[in-house]
Amino acid sequence: EDYYAIHRVDPSYKVYYGQSLEGEGRNEVTVPADFEEAKKVFESYEPGAGKKLEKFVEQARKKYEFAMSGFIYRNFTSLLDMVNGTLVKNLLRLNLFTSYRRLIRRYFKHPYLQKILEFPVVFLGSYAAKTPAVYTLMNYIDFGLGTWYPEGGFGRVVRAMQEVAESKGVKFVFDAEVTDIRGADGQAKSVSVWTGDTEDEIPADIIVANADYVHVENKLLQQQDRSMPLEKWKNRTFAPAVLNYYVGFNRKLPEFEHHTFFFDTDWNDHFDAVYGNRRWPKDPLFYLHIPSKTDPNCAPEGQEAMFILVPSAIGLDDDDELRERYFNRVIQRMEELTGENYRDAIVFRETMSIREFKRDYNAHEGTAFGLGQTLFQTAYFRPMNRSKKLSNLYYSGHYTVPGTGTTMSMISGKIAAMRIAEEWPADGDHPRIAEGWR
Repeated sequence: EDYYAIHRVDPSYKVYYGQSLEGEGRNEVTVPADFEEAKKVFESYEPGAGKKLEKFVEQARKKYEFAMSGFIYRNFTSLLDMVNGTLVKNLLRLNLFTSYRRLIRRYFKHPYLQKILEFPVVFLGSYAAKTPAVYTLMNYIDFGLGTWYPEGGFGRVVRAMQEVAESKGVKFVFDAEVTDIRGADGQAKSVSVWTGDTEDEIPADIIVANADYVHVENKLLQQQDRSMPLEKWKNRTFAPAVLNYYVGFNRKLPEFEHHTFFFDTDWNDHFDAVYGNRRWPKDPLFYLHIPSKTDPNCAPEGQEAMFILVPSAIGLDDDDELRERYFNRVIQRMEELTGENYRDAIVFRETMSIREFKRDYNAHEGTAFGLGQTLFQTAYFRPMNRSKKLSNLYYSGHYTVPGTGTTMSMISGKIAAMRIAEEWPADGDHPRIAEGWR
């Protein structure tokens, strides 16, 4: 709070569906931030759903609190670290062997409500039918903790972290690309950095890499220093790529909220296109983020800034013709469901998708979220945050513990720091390093 303010987004989001269900006359749901009001909305679609939502979120809260107290802020150096007494004791309550979808459908019958609760799992790298129900803890984050917007946008969070770090003596070097990590005698010795004119070799005592894990292992390290060669990644499940559009409108858009979802097409077909038979879906689901609804500084007065996100499979061809076709389809769907004209109001547009993620972030196959958060890619089963070959090379980011997503990636930096502090104490005695490492 010393660096930026946050504001609760209210309503939490709005969802557009296709044709309304028979006898209802409604094709949209707006979910208020206030939980009691959200329960009333659920009740209006299904008798008893308000009370069921309360019970559902309560079980999600218990999972969340267990995860935060005993699972998230931990390094897992052996399987025993994961299968401890606390985990075994809570095994049934965590629903590790029930799918996300199956648990939701025990509580709710209405398809609108099911989709609202299922959608958070999209970015974990799987879909609700195959994701363990332990991850319904995300529904507690949604309904219990809420969505908060940092004043000045998420870039303000980044700048705040930079300011804190610089106050502690950190030096940042920008517009520079790491091209090599050089190792010898079981340790990383230096980092080579290309600034556009020269390549500098920077000696290092300890290195933390938060670039794409696959890229670091297969492009920056020599073959003998690689813990995870390329062939080992082939059987891993990756989180989606995205097709993004950044759009400016010369008028306000009252029919949308800060967060708006379009679930008006074949739900299962889109998920199969992302995680099954990889392809561009015929009519994709998509999400709108309109920060100017909460922060007027995001757009000129009387205008609106919109970010459109379409989840997609990794590794696809995203040429300009495809991007144009999908943009037209998305705008058409928005117009059909709201009865408004948006094309004539567009004054700015940019696109970012798979090829930019590859080019700008060295993202494996263009993934936007790294490694998927499936049961056997959780905790001990995720790539470790220390190299098996170089004892002073550590990892953070959305490939390692605790998992994918912005929050988990930020926590990964703290976990890596905790491990470094433990394994490289100030007195110079490193017993755990001498014993070997995973």
